[in-house]
Amino acid sequence: MKMTRRHLFAALTLILALPFHQVQADSPARILTLPQCLEMARQNNRTLQNAALDIQAASEQKSEAYTKYYPSISANVMAFQTFDKIIKGDGVYPQEIAMLGEQFAQMIGQPFSYDELNKGYSATISAVQPLYAGGQITAGNKLARIQQDVLILQRQLTEKEVLQRVTENYWQIAILKYNLSTLDAAEKQIENVMKDVEQYVKSGVTTRNALLQVRLRQQELASNRLKVENADHVLRMLLAQQIGCPSEKKDGSDLIDIDASAAEAVDPNSVYVPSYEAAMEREELQMAHYGVDAQKLQIQMERGKNLPSLAVGLMGYNTGFGGLSKNVKNYARTNMTNGLVFGTLSVPISSWWGGSHAIRRQKILLQQSRNQALDAQEQLRIDIESAWSNLVEAYKQIQIAEASVEEAAENLRMNTDQYRAGAVTISDLLDAETLNRQAQNQLSQAKVTYQIRLSDYQRKTR
Repeated sequence: MKMTRRHLFAALTLILALPFHQVQADSPARILTLPQCLEMARQNNRTLQNAALDIQAASEQKSEAYTKYYPSISANVMAFQTFDKIIKGDGVYPQEIAMLGEQFAQMIGQPFSYDELNKGYSATISAVQPLYAGGQITAGNKLARIQQDVLILQRQLTEKEVLQRVTENYWQIAILKYNLSTLDAAEKQIENVMKDVEQYVKSGVTTRNALLQVRLRQQELASNRLKVENADHVLRMLLAQQIGCPSEKKDGSDLIDIDASAAEAVDPNSVYVPSYEAAMEREELQMAHYGVDAQKLQIQMERGKNLPSLAVGLMGYNTGFGGLSKNVKNYARTNMTNGLVFGTLSVPISSWWGGSHAIRRQKILLQQSRNQALDAQEQLRIDIESAWSNLVEAYKQIQIAEASVEEAAENLRMNTDQYRAGAVTISDLLDAETLNRQAQNQLSQAKVTYQIRLSDYQRKTR
C-alpha cells in the first residue's frame, strides 16, 4: 500500500508522542573515540570547571588589591533625641556654656526655654588618599598577580591530570572489550570441542569425565564473562562522569561505548624529549619559581609594616541642634558646616622590636622556597626519566607478547589436531586453550599499557 503524506505525518506524530525513554532505550550506544572523550572532558569536567572558577576568583582578588591605590572614602551620620531633657526648667544660661564655643558665650545670662538642646544631628564625610605605605600596596598587587598566574598554571596541570585519568579509564575499558573478544573465541573453540567430545562419548572412545571437564571449562568462561561485563559497565559509568554526559539509558543499559581499536605502537624514540628540557617547561617547576617570587614580596610586606606611612585627606561636616528656641537662635548658630584638609604621617617606632624578627623569619622561608624549587627540578627530571623507562619497557613487552601469541596459537592448533587423532588427552587440549587465551589477554594488556604510558610520558614532557 502506498504511504501518503497524511500517513507519513501520522507516523511521525506517533513516534514523537512516544516517551523519551522508549526511543532512547532502542537507540544504540554512542561510540566515542579517545580524542572525542578528551574534548568532552575539557568542556564538561566539573573539576576543570572549578579550576576555571578559581582563576575568575583570583582575577577579582587582583582587581580588589588594585583598589588600594584609590582614596578611602567614608561617611557618617549621627542624630539624637533625649528621653530626659537636658534643660530641666526655665532660667538663664550659666558661665560654663562658654566652654562650648565663642558663639555660645553671647548666650550667658540669656533666658532659655524648657526643651532646648534636646535633639540634634551630625553628618561627616571624609576621603583619605594614601601616598606612601612602605611599599605594602605595591607588593600586595604583585602578590595578587602571582596568585592568578599560579592558578592558571594549576588549571593547566589539573587539565593534564584529568585527561590522563580519562585516557587510562578509556584504555581500561578497551582491555575489557579485548578480553570479551578473547572469551568469544574461546567459547566457540570450547563449543566445537564439546561437540567432538559428545560424539566420542557416544561412540565409547572416551569417558564422560572428559565431557565434565569441558562443561566445567564452559562454566569458567561464563563466570569470567560475567565479571568482565560488570567491570565494563562500571568503567563506562566512570568515563561518562569524567566527560560529563549521561551514563545509562532508562532501561539500565549503557549510553556510551568506545572504539576499542588499539592505536599503533610507535617507536618511543620518536617522542623522546631530554628530561632537563622537559622539566624546565613543567607547570610544577614554574609554580615553585613563583613561590620564590611570592616569598620575596612577603619580605617587602614585612618591611613595609615597619616603615612610615603618609596620607592626605579631606573632611567636611555639618552639625545642627533642633531644640533651640527662637530667643537662642538670635545669639547662636543652630547649624554649622565646615571642612578641612589634613595630612597624616605615621611612624611605627616600636614595631621594629618585633618587626626585625618577622623579616628574618621571612628570609628563612625564602631560602626554603629556593630549596624547594631546586628539589622540584630534580624530582621532575627523575619523574620524566622514570616515565621514559616505563614507556620503553611497555614497547618491548608488546614484542614479547606478540611472539607468545604466535607460539600459543600454534600450540593450540597442534593439540586440537592431536586430540582428534587421539594422541593427547582432553586436559592437554584445555590447557592449550587456556594458554592461548592468556597469551591473547597479555598481548591486549601490553598494547593498552603502552598507550597509557605513552600518554603519561607525553603529559610529563609537553
